[in-house]
This record gives sequence, C-alpha cells and structure tokens, in this order.
Amino acid sequence: MKAARLNEWGQPLQVEDVPQPTPGSDEVLVRIRAASINPFDRAVAAGYMQGMFATPMTMGTDFAGDVIGTGENVQHVKPGDEVFGLVTFGDGTFAEYAIAKSNEVAPKPKSMDYIQAGAVPLAALAAWQSLFDAAQLKPGERLFVHGVGGSVGMFACQFAQDIGAEVIGSCIPEKAAHVAGLGLSRSIDYQDQLFEEVVSDVDVVLDLVGGDTVQRSFAMLKPGGRVVTILGGPTPEEQEEAERRGVKAIGTYVQPTAEHLTRVADMIDADKIKVFVRDTFPLEEAQAAFESSMQRGKTGKVVITVA
Repeated sequence: MKAARLNEWGQPLQVEDVPQPTPGSDEVLVRIRAASINPFDRAVAAGYMQGMFATPMTMGTDFAGDVIGTGENVQHVKPGDEVFGLVTFGDGTFAEYAIAKSNEVAPKPKSMDYIQAGAVPLAALAAWQSLFDAAQLKPGERLFVHGVGGSVGMFACQFAQDIGAEVIGSCIPEKAAHVAGLGLSRSIDYQDQLFEEVVSDVDVVLDLVGGDTVQRSFAMLKPGGRVVTILGGPTPEEQEEAERRGVKAIGTYVQPTAEHLTRVADMIDADKIKVFVRDTFPLEEAQAAFESSMQRGKTGKVVITVA
C-alpha cells in the first residue's frame, strides 16, 4: 500500500510502498478515504515528540474511511461501515489503509462526506474534552477562547453555544471576518488589544495559543474560574498563582473515545455543528498538503484524500 512517511525528523514526507497492516483482536482495519492535518502532526514531524515516536513512521492522526476488517473483540463497527476517528500512537493515517484501536473509531456523521468527516476528530475531541471534561462548562457561563479562529477554537465556540454559554474569543485579524460568522458575543484582535485589560468576569478560559497566555488569563477570571490549556501546561508557577487567586489551572490532552466521537457525529447530523475545509490534496502530494497547512491566516482544515 502507499503511505506518506517521515524518514527523518524535520525532513519532507515521502510517499512509499509499505506492507498493509493486519488488525489485532481489539483493532479495526480502515480503508482511508480522507485524513486531515493538525498542528499535532506538524509537531511530530518537526521532532518535538521524539520520546514518543520513532522514525521512519507513517504520518497522520485523523481519518475517515471504510471498515475492511475487525478483530474479534470489536463490536460497535463492522466491515462495510463508514467510520471516522483518530489514531494516537504507531503508524498513522496518511496512507491507503490504517489500523485504529476500537476506542479510536466510530460511525462517521451520515450528513458528511469523507473529506468533511476526516477534518473533525482530533480538533473536535480536543474542544469537547477541554470544555466539558476538564473545565465542566455550564449553560449560562462565559467562555473566552484564545485562538478561536483555529479548528479547535471553532469547534469549542459551537459546542459552548449549543449548551447556552456565552463565547468571547481572540484571533488574528486575517480570521476576524470568518470568526464573526460564528456568533461570538465579542471578538478581540490580540495584536491590537490586551485581552486581560478589555475582558473580565469570565468563568472559563480555553488556551489554544500557549506562551504566557495562561498567566495573563488569570486576570479575566471570576473567583472559582477555570483556565484550561491543551499546550503542555500549566507550569508549577502557574498552578501556584491560580491557587493564590482562587481559580483553577488545568492541563489536558486528547483521549480518543468512541463515545465522544459518536456524540460529535450526532451533533453534526443534527445540524448543530459546521465543519470548515479549505483545501484538499491527493496522498501523492502529502508534503504539499503539509506545507499548505502551515500558511498563516488561512481558515479551515487541509485534508489529504485517498482514491
């Protein structure tokens, strides 16, 4: 089978022939139809996670496709099903076939084609789990999203509004027009305004930017407020500051579950969630897709398609 492989950290992807995998007892073999690119994929390719991965490796986390085979312990999907999901370790989804653990795959949204569905899993689950598992966002609360114009931010905005939370966000100017269509109560140009000086009385802050964002966000929070970051924090110093202020600083990372994937699919099919794709590339042009996904100021996911 064909697969887009990373042979050395920081080097371009190469499309190569590799053996087709075989599913184990708790695994699903998927014929990949579409696989989107996430910042996580770019971080892995750059070598920032060498302790977790080894080269050579097939790149990719998100996918949508068809079930070809399952292990004997897999019950919720079967050969012929159209599915979507994400893989977290091992060889990835920029390939004609990929293996997913049973908890990493679920029936794809019926209202979407493979390309749209392939743009959903990692970003949607990062938003869902940050808001509802980590922050425990409630109806009527105020949410501030740093980087609301990115894929995780756009999902977070829509999830929060669906339960009746108010959403404020920051983004770069190039994404302001698109963000305005998401129904935010207010949008902040972070290059022109200091968010901690113009926004206050926030219940939850979602950090999708990094740097000193967590530290600066404490000033916006109400007593008992929560700031959640998906970017490797908070630091011990930030935890101490949060405790002193009477707020919480929480770090989180994506954990794929079929239950959460199914909830997201149901919301999409109920027309509660919109998904944005800006460009597609065939598998043979995986490196060009990677480079396109790095362009600043562009809205929507870049998706690799597999014929």
